[in-house]
Amino acid sequence: MNPVRNFCTNCGQPLGAKAKFCAGCGAPVASINIEETVSPPAYQPPPGNTQPPPQAPQQSPVYQQPQYPPQQGYYAPPQAVPGYGYQPPAGPIPGEVVIGVIPNAMKKKNLIMSDTFNIVVTNHRMICALLTSEMIKEEASRHRGQGVGGFFTAMGSGYTLWQRYLQLPPDVALQENPANFAVYINQIRKVKFKPDKVLFNKGAFSVGFKGGFGGGDDDEKTTRPLEIETMTEKYKFEINDAHQQQVAETLRKVGLIK
Repeated sequence: MNPVRNFCTNCGQPLGAKAKFCAGCGAPVASINIEETVSPPAYQPPPGNTQPPPQAPQQSPVYQQPQYPPQQGYYAPPQAVPGYGYQPPAGPIPGEVVIGVIPNAMKKKNLIMSDTFNIVVTNHRMICALLTSEMIKEEASRHRGQGVGGFFTAMGSGYTLWQRYLQLPPDVALQENPANFAVYINQIRKVKFKPDKVLFNKGAFSVGFKGGFGGGDDDEKTTRPLEIETMTEKYKFEINDAHQQQVAETLRKVGLIK
């Protein structure tokens, strides 16, 4: 129902239900008692509610590590130093050179049998290369048909085969047989080897004595022990007396004996 004004719109004085004039200002009621239709206001959302309707959450993108270009002088954290018993992967070592070879070093395989190794000594490691009968036969076959000299050379192939390792790259020597192994210089705790004392040496000729004048029990031996001890292993070889000075010189060059 539309509301009816019950007051004077001219002065605001209340009007009676049947008044024809305003008692306050005298204005005629007919001109002011007009029914007015009040239209309800249109719906307006409450202020501040301006956010868009909620949407389904989206999956966060996977984080990608940024790739920085290499810079000269970029700091690299120090690497852990390998401990004793660590075996670096096979392959050439930068700056590795052959210092010498310990020929025909015999290592006990059991109570009766022994293996023979040619030990290639470098500035980084000692590579123990197994001497096999197949290698001796192959070396001897190269000298067949060369007369008497070739015959004797073929007969001594097993004793001279060590010379090939003076020119062979160390990593090739290590990989030529699955039984070959390497002992790294920085893992060696102690080396025991006592050669004869030399009083005079010129070329292949030398004069010396064993452990002092008068001799002893070692005078009858044709080999002398070479012991190499690391933190995890101990290797024992027997070295022929004919090569003892060569072995001692090689070990001194790498600082393993005095």
